[in-house]
Amino acid sequence: MSYAGSSVSAPIHIEGDGLAGEAMVEAGDGRVDVPVRVGRPTPGERRTARAGGTPFPFTVAEPGWTMYMISHFHYDPVWWNTQAAYTSVWSEDPPGRARQTNGFELVAAHLEMARREPEYKFVLAEVDYLKPYWDTHPEDRADLRRFIADGRVEVMGGAYNEPNTNLTSPETTIRNFVHGTGFQRDVLGAHPATAWQLDVFGHDPQFPGMAADAGLTASSWARGPHHQWGPMHQQGDPERMQFSASSNGSPPSGRGLLTHYMPAHYSAGWWMDSAATLEEAEAATYELFASLNEGGADAQRAAAGRHRLHAAPNKWVTEIHRDWNARHTWPRFVCALPKEFFAAVRGELSERGVEASPQTRDMNPIYTGKDVSYIDTKQANRAAEEAALDAEKFAVFAGLLGGATYPQAALAKAWVQLAYGAHHDAITGSESDQVYLDLLTGWRDAWELGRTTRDTALALLSSAVDSSVVVWNALAHKRTDIVTARFDHAIGTGVRVFDSDGAELPAHVEHGGRSVSWLVRDVPSLGWQSYRFSATGTASAGSRWTAIRLPTSITACGWTRRAAAG
Repeated sequence: MSYAGSSVSAPIHIEGDGLAGEAMVEAGDGRVDVPVRVGRPTPGERRTARAGGTPFPFTVAEPGWTMYMISHFHYDPVWWNTQAAYTSVWSEDPPGRARQTNGFELVAAHLEMARREPEYKFVLAEVDYLKPYWDTHPEDRADLRRFIADGRVEVMGGAYNEPNTNLTSPETTIRNFVHGTGFQRDVLGAHPATAWQLDVFGHDPQFPGMAADAGLTASSWARGPHHQWGPMHQQGDPERMQFSASSNGSPPSGRGLLTHYMPAHYSAGWWMDSAATLEEAEAATYELFASLNEGGADAQRAAAGRHRLHAAPNKWVTEIHRDWNARHTWPRFVCALPKEFFAAVRGELSERGVEASPQTRDMNPIYTGKDVSYIDTKQANRAAEEAALDAEKFAVFAGLLGGATYPQAALAKAWVQLAYGAHHDAITGSESDQVYLDLLTGWRDAWELGRTTRDTALALLSSAVDSSVVVWNALAHKRTDIVTARFDHAIGTGVRVFDSDGAELPAHVEHGGRSVSWLVRDVPSLGWQSYRFSATGTASAGSRWTAIRLPTSITACGWTRRAAAG
């Protein structure tokens, strides 16, 4: 325990029921730690104690607690400013309060502190700052790889960024993992194991399963469900939580992740970072630890054991690590990495012979307006997703047919644009107007790349079919629907439509023969059906078939072969 000092040197004794402790208070000491021996300890029990004859309540603490202080920063290149603006020349050293400052300078500051402080460990995550930094700062590559190898840097996420996966297709989530893990593992040489989803406003139910399939074993997040800054915001109590801080995120696939929710949010370290002295910073750290153990401690302990994850972008973190642990047995405050926290939780669960409680619900779907704000961007994203995915399918077959090379670079760029736009401040529509304009070019680029590749592949494939019109189905099941062929010029009067067996089909002709609609039945998955047109009258010699679209679903597409009419 701590005791306020006096103006003269004197011993101080702690006495009480089963309590005994003593220490020397030196003149001028503002605070003195007094070790107390506790007989018959019962954690949480309150006893009456006396210090120098003055009574005070003494609470028996539970031994074995460790708070893992994680130094990190969170990067939002599509929130209130653009990615270009986040690489302007602002600096902050040592890393401290998590302001929306320059991403490059923050990485450099963390690296510099790691060079100076052997106890310092920190987290890096999003590819949207990691790759640009890696490309523009080759002088730091060796140190970064060394810190990763020495276990002082943990590269988190396994994903391109922190995507809001309940607003994008599962395929975009998969590509987020493909591009994120690929860079973090194969370029940086890291071993990402934890989905670092601190700021995300909701997940689709299958997210833990896809993360597990990508090789991750844990996840951590901080938003919601009781408040956007966590249940402890404004002196809140973690007892608001109706589930354990650590649980097993269980998706429909059954392959889950050990998941930790930060009751004090990822901003917990901001407040102690503003402390003027080490003593004040340590007091703030202990206050946070104590508040985490109030009220809902029993519920949290059921899964998290005697461990706390504390996301702390904090300039005092190494001094607290050294000074506090030199003077105190419990709790321990350590500058650590998430993998050390999760290993400790797993170890304690195993020792107790229990498993983390399953959690099938997504516990942070906050900001309900995110589902409709900037709705045009959500529509653009979905159109680009479908165009890119269809392009990949048909480009493979076009390449097998011959005469075309698979457009790997174009489609990779399209998916990176979609992964970038899946960021929780982009697809959610929580960005500023300037960022909105900046993002539109990315979605447009992805759509154009996908559409052009798809159209080119289908044109090549259709050229191998001897017919007037070829209808294609990109869905994973057979399709029956109405299709419409539109022509640049009228193809004549008395238009008739025949299937591949020569049977005539009912058709609806409009606009003087420039638009023909008919029913197609059972077009196979990733397959086609051919049709022949016949018309009386005179068709324009320059007429060409143009695209058909299967209506009612943007995931299905039908295309004509561009051939002379007749």
